[in-house]
Amino acid sequence: MAQPEIICLPAVKPLELLGLQSHLLDTVKGGGTAPVLLIFQISGSVISLGRYHLYSGPASRCEISAYRRLTGGRIINPGAGWIGCALIAPSRTAMLDERDNKLRPERVMNRYTRGAMAALRALGVDCFYPGRDAITSSGRELAMCTFEEDAAGALLFELFIAVERGLETLPFEMERFDPDGALACRLYDAQTCTCLARELGRSPGFDELAGHLEAGYRSLLRGTRRRELTAAEAAAASAPVSKLARGLFGRQPDPSLSLTGRLGIQLGFIEAHLAPSEERIERIEFYGDFIANSAGLTRFEQSLAGQRLDLMTLTSVALQTYGDGSNFILGCGDLSNLARLILKAS
Repeated sequence: MAQPEIICLPAVKPLELLGLQSHLLDTVKGGGTAPVLLIFQISGSVISLGRYHLYSGPASRCEISAYRRLTGGRIINPGAGWIGCALIAPSRTAMLDERDNKLRPERVMNRYTRGAMAALRALGVDCFYPGRDAITSSGRELAMCTFEEDAAGALLFELFIAVERGLETLPFEMERFDPDGALACRLYDAQTCTCLARELGRSPGFDELAGHLEAGYRSLLRGTRRRELTAAEAAAASAPVSKLARGLFGRQPDPSLSLTGRLGIQLGFIEAHLAPSEERIERIEFYGDFIANSAGLTRFEQSLAGQRLDLMTLTSVALQTYGDGSNFILGCGDLSNLARLILKAS
């Protein structure tokens, strides 16, 4: 495999980031580019929705803009005062040691947070990855992570580090951006989240942080090299991306899915919206804070169509989709919880 490359983007717009990520996912799996680590900073006040949040409102309000990530997971606010990194590779194991060639999905974030934790520790931050989707310091959430795998298995791992401000400002920004409460997020405070400025007593600049992230991932990936965007990559980042540029693509309300169930999960919540047909499922979609590969979720939803609404049948379909680890839906606990959620909706 070619040596992983690092590209630094000190000021990038959300749609530029999405266009570049989409382009790199397409090229990396065909061997057109080596695995790439993007280190970036999004300017302005930004709300970042996960791929599976249900939303049909405006893309901006009260000088706050929103975008929908290619990855699932929680709503966060990774604009000014944060730094992000995105690792794009041909597969979840392409850059790891041979002993990790059967890496389960639930271990992916454990592996790929290690470069960022090395960077944070080099800065003097005592941090830990306790599991799920966050790096913590003294039990307070400092960085958020998530990932996606496309239909061909190409990996996009994203991590966002709070530098000058953290998740404690998110509820206030959500009140301004979404006053009607169409979206839901946790209530964060100084006891549950933190930022580098609080932990270090200073705010490291982009170049300093990028240097530490580069060193941390160089060790994890056994060597890297920094480079600039190519002309094709710059064009992909700046060109309109049809499904991304049309506002917030993805999960939007569908009145035909008339039955709804909601369940609290480890990462927040998950909802099932379904259209019934007698005692069977005609069609179903899932929404919320969970982390899942999009191809696997599509397969799961399609496999549920026509199935009887009983616990054993629904659990069996979940196991067929997710049991062998080729697909994943994380943050929901035991797979039988998905069957219970569907029955709750029915």
